[in-house]
Amino acid sequence: MSEELDLSDFDTVDEDVMTVKTKDGTETTWTWTFAGPGHPKTVEQSNRLAKERLRREKAQEQAVVNGKKWKAEDETPDEALDRNVKLVTDRLLGWSPINLNGTPFPYSVENANLILKDRRKGHLLIQALEFLGDEVAFSGRSATTSEPSPSDHSSSTGTKKAAPAGTA
Repeated sequence: MSEELDLSDFDTVDEDVMTVKTKDGTETTWTWTFAGPGHPKTVEQSNRLAKERLRREKAQEQAVVNGKKWKAEDETPDEALDRNVKLVTDRLLGWSPINLNGTPFPYSVENANLILKDRRKGHLLIQALEFLGDEVAFSGRSATTSEPSPSDHSSSTGTKKAAPAGTA
């Protein structure tokens, strides 16, 4: 008798862990935990981004209707950095213990902003953005045991939370 397919097999995990690598690609023991696609933090981020996109599209459409040329807002390099850092910090739930100059550096949104905006640590921002965009992350499969992704810059060890009561 064959095993029956269950729709829950298609669910992504609510959280996944990225193993941080040094700028030369060496794995460390430092890990970051991110919110998965169905996590409330990710849903909130998706809604915010969709509203921004819809507002921009509406402005473009109104310009066309009024016979005016639409000009996109100029973005400074600092604004682009802030936008990318926010994409990460909106979904970053925490990290394992780490020191900065010999002093404990616990996870907080402020500390995450501090290191992600530090241009000397730019590889951390790139690694986090690639992890969040990786199709293997949040699939429930380990990136180190499944087929390698094009970037394969981090390990994925997804954790699935129990479904809330009444949603199973």
